[in-house]
Amino acid sequence: MLSTINPSKFVVESDGVLGAVEVSTFLSLILYGVSLSQGYTYFRRSQEDRLALKALVSLLLFLETCHSFTAAMAVYYDTVTRWQSAEANSYPISTNVMVETLVTLVVQCFFTFRIYRLSDSLLITIACLFLVLLRFIGGVVLVVELYLDVPNHPNGLSMVVQFSWLITSSLAVGGAADVLIAIFMTYYLRKFDSPTNLKSTTDIINRLVRWSLKTGLITSMTSVAVIICFQAMQNMVWFGLYIILAKLYSNSLLVSLNARPQKSGGLSAEKTLDTLQFEQFQEPISISFQLARRGNSFEWRPALPSKSQET
Repeated sequence: MLSTINPSKFVVESDGVLGAVEVSTFLSLILYGVSLSQGYTYFRRSQEDRLALKALVSLLLFLETCHSFTAAMAVYYDTVTRWQSAEANSYPISTNVMVETLVTLVVQCFFTFRIYRLSDSLLITIACLFLVLLRFIGGVVLVVELYLDVPNHPNGLSMVVQFSWLITSSLAVGGAADVLIAIFMTYYLRKFDSPTNLKSTTDIINRLVRWSLKTGLITSMTSVAVIICFQAMQNMVWFGLYIILAKLYSNSLLVSLNARPQKSGGLSAEKTLDTLQFEQFQEPISISFQLARRGNSFEWRPALPSKSQET
């Protein structure tokens, strides 16, 4: 655990500290490219979405850009600007934590609002929102302490040890919120499933259920991995995973939006295809019948065309 580390033996220029942050930054930049690709796909298919949703996606991509920039700036700052006196904390790292806190808040609030629209239950929404706000408040307090700690020399290590309980509890609450959101999303989406549904409707519901489970489990398991590394390892591997966590949150929101069925001219592609196939049939043919008597019984015979119709 970090509390057992001797500050005089904590070397920033090592594989487990600066190396872990550098590798995780490279991986996060790859995920940033995935986010941009998902954002492009969303805006290409979102002509009928509300302006508020488009603004939310734009805000998320802007925050992800800031997050990637601050992560790269932190690596540059410790490897170039102050390479002879690198320390664990800096203004780019503190800003990176602040942006990650905002990304988490935006994504979790979005999924909480989805649960409210699906369930129409104020109690369940408040329960999820309570965990989301706890995670956000813990992140805000941590960001303030990080900024106050930057002028100290040495910095970073003593502050992290002092507020280790806050880091652990904030990540645990955030992971619990992700699991709770995934469970409720799956439950209420499954309620829409019915044997009378069309196959296309069932496929869409199953797709949304799969993505809800995957995204919720990925973010929650990453939070658990950060806690385990933070408590068990005497380096900053935990912070490297923490940098990647923001990218997983943003991609979970974008993927869930792009998993929706694509619309074309107000109709889904499948409905449009059905309409086109239906229009290939010819117009209905009308045949007249007349009742004729044959002995003691009656029978229906096709009516012969009249002379006026023949001419």
